[in-house]
Amino acid sequence: MRAGRLISSTANIAMKHMNIVIQHKQRRQFSNRTRNDAIQELFRHLESNYGNLSSLIDTGTAAETIVADDGIIHANHLKRLFEHDATALHVRNFYNTESATQLGEELIQESLRKGGKNWKVSTSRGLESSDVGTLGEHPPYNVAVARERQSISSSQNDGDSKDATTPIDEYFEGVQREFHSRRRKGTSYRLWPLDKLRLELDEAWQFGAGLAREQKDPRRAFGGGLPRIMRGPTRWKGFIHVDDLGPLDSSRGLFSANIYLTVPDADANKHTNTNPDAGALYIWPLGVRSRLDWYRNAITLSSLSAQDPESQLILRKALGTPNVIHPKPGDLVLLCAQRPHCAVGFSDGVRVSLQSFLQYESEERLLIDC
Repeated sequence: MRAGRLISSTANIAMKHMNIVIQHKQRRQFSNRTRNDAIQELFRHLESNYGNLSSLIDTGTAAETIVADDGIIHANHLKRLFEHDATALHVRNFYNTESATQLGEELIQESLRKGGKNWKVSTSRGLESSDVGTLGEHPPYNVAVARERQSISSSQNDGDSKDATTPIDEYFEGVQREFHSRRRKGTSYRLWPLDKLRLELDEAWQFGAGLAREQKDPRRAFGGGLPRIMRGPTRWKGFIHVDDLGPLDSSRGLFSANIYLTVPDADANKHTNTNPDAGALYIWPLGVRSRLDWYRNAITLSSLSAQDPESQLILRKALGTPNVIHPKPGDLVLLCAQRPHCAVGFSDGVRVSLQSFLQYESEERLLIDC
């Protein structure tokens, strides 16, 4: 009998303690929601009274898309792009057109045999699926990092061994396999377009260019880029986004490089798509260059990390007319990944490109990764 009362008393104490913990947690969650709501309200007030995104659209040379018709990456063009005195750089015929088309078809067939992995995009809700698939021996680095975090969380809960190969280890091992497999065709070797890009960036940029390396183990090189495939009909008419949120800085920045191998046939899309730019690339010459301007327009700019249709409509209205680039097979396009951009959706056809990222620091070596 005493034992029963003791157990009952202990249970009551435990229940009271649990209720206190739950109430405290609920108050803390309510406090966090209240704080977040207050911050949102502050930014809404700032934007409604002081925001003016259209005033931040660049004009003059900073709004230009530089076009090089000779197939060569020029140092002065890179300098203008990196210092935000241009919005994009379009190098026509960077890679032989016939070779690009043939390589694009090979990658399409590879995707049919092996399937592709969805190219996840970073949003305010985490990584989300897109209209783009990737091929290759490794995922993009941001996906590997997300898997690593998930793996660490699972191992802490399950008590798994820490000696197992991690997603980051698998990424770097896959990078080496990707390099070797892409350069070989049967028993012969070929110049992989992304290798050509690295070589010519190193030759053109006065401080050189090369693969980024892991900080804790410099022996491990990051990937040099991955094949990306979009198949029509796409879900989005063009997902406007940035790959790095933050003001532009003439001394540093994140840039993307895309080598186009296959593009949708414009004539085929005329019958099923009313947008004459189907399959093109849009980039907006938005030049947010200070944190103050960023805060003044934070509500609208936060839509750059949201895939929902309402946010996309708000962005299209606020950003106005974009620069339009119609790439052909073999063309290279470099752009500031901090400026809003999107691949325009299409109804028919396939778009195949090779993408990598460039990290720019003034008077430093360009670092290439993916």
